[in-house]
Amino acid sequence: GLKSREQLVTQAGGLSGKPVTTRSTEVIRTIAQLSNKEIPIIGVGGIHTPQDAVDKFEAGASLVQLYTGFIYEGPGLIKRINKAIL
Repeated sequence: GLKSREQLVTQAGGLSGKPVTTRSTEVIRTIAQLSNKEIPIIGVGGIHTPQDAVDKFEAGASLVQLYTGFIYEGPGLIKRINKAIL
């Protein structure tokens, strides 16, 4: 799973958004390599820009899912991601 050297959360709940961007992409890359890209991977974690989505695809994601980025950046983010990947 996602682990950090430092404590990032001090209360109940989860960690999401930008703090998990890099690590989630690393995990996607590892799973894609270990599975020889034979399983679909949904890229999640810290997608706030079109480049974040592109990075997930380049790491081996078959598709991406976003929530926090959508909330903070608005629905235009979806259009910008589509423009970047299509």
